[in-house]
Amino acid sequence: MIERFRPATSKYVYGALVGRITDGKENPDGNSPHYEILVDAAGTPYRVAVNIRSVEGSEVLAYNSNHYTNDTKLGISGRMSGSHGFTPLATGKQGEGLDYLRDDLFPLDQMRPIAADGKGSTMSALLDGQIQRAKNDKQAVVLAVGDKFDDYATREPLAFSLGRGVHDIHMMQGNSGKFADDNRINGDGALFIRFAGGETFALFVRFATQTTKTDDNGNPVQPV
Repeated sequence: MIERFRPATSKYVYGALVGRITDGKENPDGNSPHYEILVDAAGTPYRVAVNIRSVEGSEVLAYNSNHYTNDTKLGISGRMSGSHGFTPLATGKQGEGLDYLRDDLFPLDQMRPIAADGKGSTMSALLDGQIQRAKNDKQAVVLAVGDKFDDYATREPLAFSLGRGVHDIHMMQGNSGKFADDNRINGDGALFIRFAGGETFALFVRFATQTTKTDDNGNPVQPV
């Protein structure tokens, strides 16, 4: 089995990446398939990895909007209008990041299963359309909220050979079992793309195995 491993020296920092989209495509291979987006942040390239299926194969649930207007506590409009690059954000009870279950970001009950691939409405088809539009829009800006990584120690096949990037673009709480260590509050991931004229696309993702009832540490208070 092909696996991604995390060296002991690797550091993952939660935060917000702002930049311009230069390319994107599905990477269906490996232990955890992703849709990968290349972002230029003031001359520094990043690879944004959006899960299209979980490691254990569980279903992906998503909510997306082509006309997202909630500025969130991050102040996404200001961030996308500001300088490009990665900004660390604190998590936890006094955290600065997004929280699917506490911030009223979108109607949580409207998250729906979305297929990884195949025909029709798939995660790859959804992102392909937005990425191509952003590539053709010189004013388009992306904001990816998630965990920054900067290591090239991976055995996982990549769509783009770049060890610097942002991943965990999904809810980071309500996990059980081997993913319980990921749990936190005010530290969820999401993707936003603002186009010329101000129209904003937003994508929020979680896995079917994650519960939407969590305590102040992001741990489940009831099973899924």
